[in-house]
Amino acid sequence: MPITVEKIVLQRANGQFPAAIAIVSQTLSELKDNRYSFLHPNELNFFAAFKFERAQHSYLLGRFAAKSAWSAFAENFAENNVMTAVEVTAGIFQQPVLYLPDGGNVQLSIAHTEKIGMAIVYPEGHPMGIDVELINPEQSETIREVVGLREQGKLHLIHSDVHKSLTLLWTIKEALSKVLKTGLMTPFELFEVENIQHLEDIVICDFINFPQYKSLSWLAGGYAWSIVLPRKSKMDLAVIRKLYWPDLAAQVS
Repeated sequence: MPITVEKIVLQRANGQFPAAIAIVSQTLSELKDNRYSFLHPNELNFFAAFKFERAQHSYLLGRFAAKSAWSAFAENFAENNVMTAVEVTAGIFQQPVLYLPDGGNVQLSIAHTEKIGMAIVYPEGHPMGIDVELINPEQSETIREVVGLREQGKLHLIHSDVHKSLTLLWTIKEALSKVLKTGLMTPFELFEVENIQHLEDIVICDFINFPQYKSLSWLAGGYAWSIVLPRKSKMDLAVIRKLYWPDLAAQVS
């Protein structure tokens, strides 16, 4: 049952914030067989209403990633970190909302493709967002339509391959939209990036209109991945590199 979970310590001038991230790549059959070990009773009822396998798979990938990240996050301080006691519901803007049995100001961000689920759990006081997308050249022109002319001139700074660059840029914008809880309701032009840097295999960007945030992005397994977090927070990039599954391409091919 392929899954990677990593704890994160976010360093700030005034202290530290914990977080945890999980990436799941499992078949629908595996997840369905295991669903009673991680779905809340209300989630089980919600899942039962899905008629199509694609929707079932997306739901289970996201929920299992979310519960796995929560379990790691809560390991050292929560008396009850049983996955089935935690419920993930949708807010009024369809953003995921984490409900804990004992309450608490903890939230999450979820992303998924047809074969991968990804989730990050963090303190509500330290907002974060994530996204993952399959690199598909057929989608490049669709992505290009939401990229402004000034930003198109920066694509080569993200990656020399235009398809990889556009997909990374899409994940950056999606992750920021999740932090802001606007989703696709805000024009993506407002999420324009600047100050594009490379630290070996990780791309770091700032935002023109949201200078309080930055993005950390990378490529692995034929996918583009991004985390958006407060600009002044420092995160050990070695933790991100642990998420690069050497056999990820084989698992999801």
